Amino acid sequence: MYVPDIDYVGVWTFPITGPDAPDGAPTNVVTACQAVGRDLQCRWHGPDTYIENCLWTISLLDDGHCHLALKPGPRPKHKSAGTSPLRGLGFGGPRIEQSVQELTALITGEVQDELAGGFVQWPIEKDRFLMPSLRDGRAVWVVRSTDRVIAAIGKLCARSAL
Repeated sequence: MYVPDIDYVGVWTFPITGPDAPDGAPTNVVTACQAVGRDLQCRWHGPDTYIENCLWTISLLDDGHCHLALKPGPRPKHKSAGTSPLRGLGFGGPRIEQSVQELTALITGEVQDELAGGFVQWPIEKDRFLMPSLRDGRAVWVVRSTDRVIAAIGKLCARSAL
């Protein structure tokens, strides 16, 4: 992943699912990233990948746009040697004045696209691929073929445990 040499107004790094949020980081972006991170813990179809120790990085530009990166962390002790770390990913476009729900849907779509390039289908519901969407001001997972809402983004793993 190429990261351009840019002077950022601020750069913050934090765990994929929280609960920690660095001081001064845009709360709405952190909250959105952590919701996506919670859902990244389940419903994968693809290479055996561990992601629980990954870190988000928010890099804020002076115009309000930010670049986001999700980088692999160390292998958890309980994972076998046959698993691989998440391939680092990054993208730009979010603006810090966007709502948490708008950011959550946007970030989820970007992460989903990045993972698809590494042959990962995420997330799936039985044999159906789920799509992030903004419905009635809420970021949700939708079954593409039926347009049915499955769960709020950030709550998918809790739902799959039922």
